[in-house]
Amino acid sequence: METLIIIGLVLAILGVIGSIVPAMPGPVLSFAGVFLLFLSKNFEGLSLFVLIAFGLAMAALIVIDYLGPILGAKFAGATRRGLWGAIIGALLGIVFFPPLGIFLGALAGAFIGEYSGKQDAGKSAKAALGVILGSAVVIVLQTIYSLAALAYFAYHVF
Repeated sequence: METLIIIGLVLAILGVIGSIVPAMPGPVLSFAGVFLLFLSKNFEGLSLFVLIAFGLAMAALIVIDYLGPILGAKFAGATRRGLWGAIIGALLGIVFFPPLGIFLGALAGAFIGEYSGKQDAGKSAKAALGVILGSAVVIVLQTIYSLAALAYFAYHVF
């Protein structure tokens, strides 16, 4: 096996792991693996369209990774205070407690934002649980993407 293929395979496997572990950028690693496969095959037998599709999907997942918890809070009925709390909490969390801080900060921020807006603890907790729902959806989407990238990689190598 060529060096690029071995490195690409390791990156594709790490991408699947990174989709679940918050400290690793799973989709980015998966895309890097597919890109190295594309380079190692001298562009033969691999579709440029598929490579672009993987790249666009990766970019979308990066955006969704940050918006997912906030959209989950909105889906759970958070008010503007709760949404702003989730945004501020996520930003503070990522700065002071990376990598889990973005998740925990958004969770705490949504709760505090809702509770400070005279919501009862139950409604505040519901908004905060929306953050968990949004995060779970993001993890599932990232895992599907990374598994698809690994399957594409494996199909063309093995």
